[in-house]
Amino acid sequence: MSFKVKLILTYIFLVIVVIFFSAFFTRLYIARSFNQIIIHETPSGFKMFMTPHGERFLNAMKFVLLWVGAISILIGSALALFVSQLTVNPIKKMVKFSKKIEKGDYSARINAKTKDEIGLLARALDHMAEHLSEIEKMRKTLVQNVSHDLRTPLTVINGYLETLDNKDFTKKEKEKSLKIIKDEVERMESMLNELSILSALDSKKYKLNLEKINLNDFIIETSEMIRIEANKKNLFIKINKSSKPFYINADRKRIKEILLNLLDNAIKYTDRGGIYIKSFREGTNAIISIKDTGKGIPEQELPYIFDRFYRGEKSRSRTTGGLGIGLTIIKELIYAHNGKIEVKSELGKGTEFILSFPIFKAPRVKKQ
Repeated sequence: MSFKVKLILTYIFLVIVVIFFSAFFTRLYIARSFNQIIIHETPSGFKMFMTPHGERFLNAMKFVLLWVGAISILIGSALALFVSQLTVNPIKKMVKFSKKIEKGDYSARINAKTKDEIGLLARALDHMAEHLSEIEKMRKTLVQNVSHDLRTPLTVINGYLETLDNKDFTKKEKEKSLKIIKDEVERMESMLNELSILSALDSKKYKLNLEKINLNDFIIETSEMIRIEANKKNLFIKINKSSKPFYINADRKRIKEILLNLLDNAIKYTDRGGIYIKSFREGTNAIISIKDTGKGIPEQELPYIFDRFYRGEKSRSRTTGGLGIGLTIIKELIYAHNGKIEVKSELGKGTEFILSFPIFKAPRVKKQ
């Protein structure tokens, strides 16, 4: 039985019940009132026999009630039909919507205009479809990126393996081939490691080994690890640290990954000048600024650089490798530390990443 039929039958049943009780109490109450008012029932409770006029009056009342009930059923059924139509139509749309989603059509939308609970449900389902559509786009992008970025190193490896099998090549050429093969294997390993980290972050299974870290000393230590790469391109690294030491509660390994990745990106996209690293305290937060004098990021790309698999034509081109999830992982790791990250950039003038972490607070010792 459909919802529409159930609604109409329920209304008819309610009207019949109302008519029945109305007729029953009419006989009790109106008859009593009629006796008291019209034919003057005696105080002792002795009733005179009801006159034919009284009987006709009661019958007329019951007849009116029956007609009112019949008209109520007709009007109520029409109203119930109209209301049920308004109620059922969005539900029918939801059924069609669910079938489209089941078949993989994530572009389906209900577009309900009502503001009641059904409208709220419909809008929630539309949001779900949008989210699924985004996931599907990311899945397709992932497949395209992985297939492209793995095919390139595999082609290179295969080519140089043929070189190793060729006896005409010198020992030096073969050593060079081995080094290139090793570099390409490390590149693939790096991509797979990125996917593994992102998967762990998504599943909320990524555990942080938190410890108290002196941020000023940590920045100096990390920048020294990347200074050799900067020197290869004749780039300087200048550090402006806070005069007073301050601490954050963080996973040393992950914070090092964040800083090294940002510094590595800064070196990649900077041809002249260098990198400025600044640390300072702002209220209850520790701030790290990494600013380069590189190519910069176009303004239209800035809102998307932290999106998964997004690659801008200049800021994140395929020629630099990677799956386009490096900045996504950085953002997720910072969020896992209850921190924030923002970016400022101007094309041709450089880019600045600003990281914010809560200042470490020593646990209070309870007085005994």
